[in-house]
Amino acid sequence: MRKPGPQKAIDWKDGKKHKYSRPSESPSQYQGHFTWEKYLKETCAIPAPAHCFKQSYTPPANEFKISMKLEAQDPRNTTSTCIATVVGLTGARLRLRLDGSDNKNDFWRLVDSAEIQPIGNCEKNGGMLQPPLGFRLNASSWPMFLLKTLNGAEMAPVRIFHKEPPSPSQNFFKTGMKLEAVDRKNPHFICPATIGEVRGSEVLITFDGWRGAFDYWCRYDSRDIFPVGWCSLTGDNLQPPGTKGETFVLGDGLPGPLEPRLDPMDSALNSVNSSSHSRSSRDCRLPGYRHLHQPSSLSQGTSALRRPSSGGSDRYLGPRDVSRLSGRDPSSWSVEEVMQFIRESDPQLGPHADLFRKHEIDGKALLLLRSDMMMKYMGLKLGPALKLTYHIDKLKQGKF
Repeated sequence: MRKPGPQKAIDWKDGKKHKYSRPSESPSQYQGHFTWEKYLKETCAIPAPAHCFKQSYTPPANEFKISMKLEAQDPRNTTSTCIATVVGLTGARLRLRLDGSDNKNDFWRLVDSAEIQPIGNCEKNGGMLQPPLGFRLNASSWPMFLLKTLNGAEMAPVRIFHKEPPSPSQNFFKTGMKLEAVDRKNPHFICPATIGEVRGSEVLITFDGWRGAFDYWCRYDSRDIFPVGWCSLTGDNLQPPGTKGETFVLGDGLPGPLEPRLDPMDSALNSVNSSSHSRSSRDCRLPGYRHLHQPSSLSQGTSALRRPSSGGSDRYLGPRDVSRLSGRDPSSWSVEEVMQFIRESDPQLGPHADLFRKHEIDGKALLLLRSDMMMKYMGLKLGPALKLTYHIDKLKQGKF
């Protein structure tokens, strides 16, 4: 986990350690030794009462160990129950990887989440374990893969699972209340946050000091939000509040281009909210970067792609360069490159390309899309959705 210091921080991302400089203008009183008591007094704010949250009043003990196996819902296909392996632990949370998937699709769950169960629970309830979305092998090999992955594995014992707490009877949150919340763009972080707005059963989570770059809407009974003091009780690492100025400079001090990035799960989930709740910024906190100035946005009218050159400046891609998409891993495509792929795949799909910018669909998110998601969340009709699914399937097979 990242351990804040006076000027340096360590960020564990995808199992790798990255260092980056914190902005020199960061409030010195919060660097490395943030305390809620002092912060609440200085901001004249009140914490959200514990009864507002769908969390246990006493945080559950985390007795899981790395490499233990359990059953978990596939976060990208919640109708499927899969085998998952514990690959990380922090506080009362588990970092999970679905067997047959890769580290790009890791996700976090609380130890008292109803979405994780002991091995055998699915079969006991008449269900069948399924391969994860994007299973790397042929689907017909799943039964044998399942046997091999469970053979000799350490199963998480039933006694270390906890019952999920009940939901509050209603939305008790009020605007301005303080809380702790998972940063969904960097879900291994929990940060100080504020209720920015209350709307029916939803609340707007705003992260203190980040000026809207990471805000998100969620239900009042979300498991990603916690009462003040939660991290202190669980031993998790609460990040100090961020700072204001919102662009990134490379860790070596040299300016560099920035593209918004979301991990695959965020791209799929945030598309639901992006149509109804606009973000005030599209910045992302990236390892190896620090904040300095606001990035200029790409012109929405251009059909060319923009790519950083080796010298750090940008150049535009012409038709010949665009054809080089075929030699690149689609999961590395930017939003603009995805739009170009849509236009090249079928001229009749061209008018729909802007939807992919609106919903921030990059290469990773593109490979996760299904026709039902495109119709439900992006507003596409059945015909275009089926055509796009066909081209995405071809792309997965390496035929683009």
